[in-house]
Amino acid sequence: MMKKLFAISLLFLAACSEQTTIEPVTETTIDDRLNIELERLGFKDGMPELPPVFGPYEPSVVVDKEIYITASAAYTPKGTWITGTITNDTPAEHMLYAAELTVIQALNRIRLAIGGDLNNLGGLHNVVVMTTAPVDYPHVEMVAEATSAMIIRIFGPELGKHERSILRSVSLPVNMTHETEIRAYTK
Repeated sequence: MMKKLFAISLLFLAACSEQTTIEPVTETTIDDRLNIELERLGFKDGMPELPPVFGPYEPSVVVDKEIYITASAAYTPKGTWITGTITNDTPAEHMLYAAELTVIQALNRIRLAIGGDLNNLGGLHNVVVMTTAPVDYPHVEMVAEATSAMIIRIFGPELGKHERSILRSVSLPVNMTHETEIRAYTK
């Protein structure tokens, strides 16, 4: 019974996310739409500072006009990481919140890589969504849908369109729940 309720709630949330992706983008800027998402997620002071990376590598690299960022995990407004494995007992709101937090971190990395202004972004190539979940967990695509929907809400359908890969993992570095990696390009 709990599995059915969980599946129904995920389908409802996914349907709501899909509806937001097909609404036309209003005459607002990327910064306006990003600030709406930041406030909704609990970042009252705008874009958060990025936490340091966990190893001897760069958080982003720009080669010609190509932007490569390291995978970005769910970092909360309270300054904590969302960790652990997603299971059928994980509330849908928790896992979707974590997925959207990874988008904020990824966009922040991109923003810093291109001089602090997302308006310098030319577009996206690829989004990789990684989730820690058991092999039999049936809802990994819902996490990816939430990730893509948020990206499109912020950038609009033209700039935000992307190819996407979904990876389920038995573990991610430092026990992270979700990570998002984006490959993009500048104008």
